[in-house]
Amino acid sequence: MSADLRNARVGARFGAAAARYDDHAPAQRITAGRLADAIGRLPLPPRPRILEIGCGTGLLTRALAARLGPADWTVTDISPAMLARARQGPALPGTARYQVLDGEHPRDLPGGYDLICSSLAVQWFADLNGGLGRLAGLLAPGGHLAVATLAEGTFEEWRAAHDAVGLAAATPRYPPSGAIRPAMADLAGGVHSERLIQDHPDGLHFLKALKGIGATTPAPGTAPLGPAALRRVLAQFDKQGATVTYHLAYGIWKKHD
Repeated sequence: MSADLRNARVGARFGAAAARYDDHAPAQRITAGRLADAIGRLPLPPRPRILEIGCGTGLLTRALAARLGPADWTVTDISPAMLARARQGPALPGTARYQVLDGEHPRDLPGGYDLICSSLAVQWFADLNGGLGRLAGLLAPGGHLAVATLAEGTFEEWRAAHDAVGLAAATPRYPPSGAIRPAMADLAGGVHSERLIQDHPDGLHFLKALKGIGATTPAPGTAPLGPAALRRVLAQFDKQGATVTYHLAYGIWKKHD
């Protein structure tokens, strides 16, 4: 499958979930708040020029607005439906524009941003470090790139349930935190990581939560399980306790002045 086709499918699934996303996104809300806290401690200039990638319904956007105040906002998402939901939120302080954009291959942007940020979106990039490098290239001197993404070990319990019954999970594989770095030399910074554990009543609830946020596109080269195989995995997952772990990686880098 081509990258463009995969991106279109990812965008379509998130778009289909836009209306109910916030009802199924506790981990995404927590992550956005923690990333916003970290960004709030950065030495940004007054009224910074901000580019957000993969805004979704606006969880990070709103958290940043509460912490940073007036700014020049460019808020983007690959899904028009998600972008429309974000735009329905409270007016952002300062000036704001909303734009449909493939964040991995950003085009027709002026650059010179003081902050480029993204919460739980860049894990969908086909080439994470390459995409981060292209974003970093849009920073002003002294500007910051700040992202939250998923790292190795995320949903390891779901993968273990597949292994236990002799099946392969279609869940994407995520990189180790230490391997996440924009493909650009003119940067300083790094990644810190944490675990966020989420309990579900059962495996079906977990799958419905993923569908509720649109995060159901299988990894490249894999296909969803048929009904009988899925029932076997769900039974094993429930036996394990129906708990999943998010391994979160928070990366913050500064472009040299």
